[in-house]
Amino acid sequence: MSKKRKRISRRRLAGQRVLAHVPTFNLETGSHKPVTAARRYIAEADLMAPAILNVRRNEHTTDRFFWGEKGLFSAQYAEENHFLFPSLRLIVDRIGEEVLFEGIEALAADDWEEMEEYEYAFV
Repeated sequence: MSKKRKRISRRRLAGQRVLAHVPTFNLETGSHKPVTAARRYIAEADLMAPAILNVRRNEHTTDRFFWGEKGLFSAQYAEENHFLFPSLRLIVDRIGEEVLFEGIEALAADDWEEMEEYEYAFV
């Protein structure tokens, strides 16, 4: 029996392309939970938004977080809703939507139109 192919979300793919231009920091949890380790690192390093934090929990698991203007979010949420973050909009404006999102329309039919409805609504 063949395995079903996972649906590709163009909205998430677009977010991945935007987040690829955000600085990434890698850290270990130490004795803290992943979110606590990320928050402590942000405070100690005095990080400015936007940033991606890869928090290694153990040798098998890494949690990804997005540090934005309004706080700490899961990286997956930021990928799917990148149009809600003003700092990510600045990246899109600097690089250009045509260049950044080139070829995404042809990948799959999903919620691309829904993303365009938001017109980068800022939170």
